[in-house]
Amino acid sequence: MRRAIAPFILLLFLAAGCEIEKDQVDEPLDPSLHLTDGFCLIKDSRVVLNHYDIDYYDYSAHMIYLKSPDAFEEEFKYMDAGTIYADSSRIYDLSFVSYAASYIPQGPVIWFPSIFSPDYVVPIDQAWLTVLLGADEDDPREDPRIVEALKKYGQFRHGLQCEILSFWYNAEDGVILELELRNEDPLNYYYWDPEKLGMEHYHYVTNGLRLRDEDTGQSYTHHTQHLSWDGADPDRMSLLESDSSVVLTITYEHFDELPSGNYMAQFRFPGPYKVETRDDLDLEDGRIWLGDIDLYSEVVVE
Repeated sequence: MRRAIAPFILLLFLAAGCEIEKDQVDEPLDPSLHLTDGFCLIKDSRVVLNHYDIDYYDYSAHMIYLKSPDAFEEEFKYMDAGTIYADSSRIYDLSFVSYAASYIPQGPVIWFPSIFSPDYVVPIDQAWLTVLLGADEDDPREDPRIVEALKKYGQFRHGLQCEILSFWYNAEDGVILELELRNEDPLNYYYWDPEKLGMEHYHYVTNGLRLRDEDTGQSYTHHTQHLSWDGADPDRMSLLESDSSVVLTITYEHFDELPSGNYMAQFRFPGPYKVETRDDLDLEDGRIWLGDIDLYSEVVVE
């Protein structure tokens, strides 16, 4: 008799709109039986993360900040597939992939182990091949239903927005790239300042500017020396206050010679990754912004 009553009680919960928390589920069931409102990550027919676990979601870097580091359970960290839901609607599939994997994933991916990020965040990245071709593809992580589901529980954060503002090229002088960085959050954010960090250190934390010829597919890039850099020194950062913006200028004196034509410019705007503890993020007048943002812009070389 108990076996007949248990599924009946589950159906009553669903009909009443009640949520079933993930620690109440002992056996794998169909995902529709234990989805919750808000943002939800399902893997192996189990809830891995939902709004009970999330402090907030940085939409600019697609990083989930956890209420507790152990919310993202170790037992789920092996190669497989998962699915993102928003208010019980299936939004997109993603891969859980080891950095040591011998194949190249495509689309959204959660890498493990998290060697480039602290244990209190879960980054949902785009696989590098997807990033390479990303300007031609819609990003499923940008689905507006995700925004609405996060806002429902006060877990949506804009983070930082960045775009390529202008591009200038001269064969003798190289390339000048201007970026506009905006902060639409109520928080002040610290960001890597290329001038304070220096070009060599800055291009250790980002690959910098790359151009792809839209006709031939050939890629062109800069020849800035990379010098290793570790840590998140606030002295190498600048503060961007809430509801403000700044223009960053990056000069490449040594760049591949560019034939005349149409190009897709790609730049990864970087932030520090390894800020070891959550408390280290918060400084006296702002918070260190983590993650990175992939920027694209069509440019013309005459």
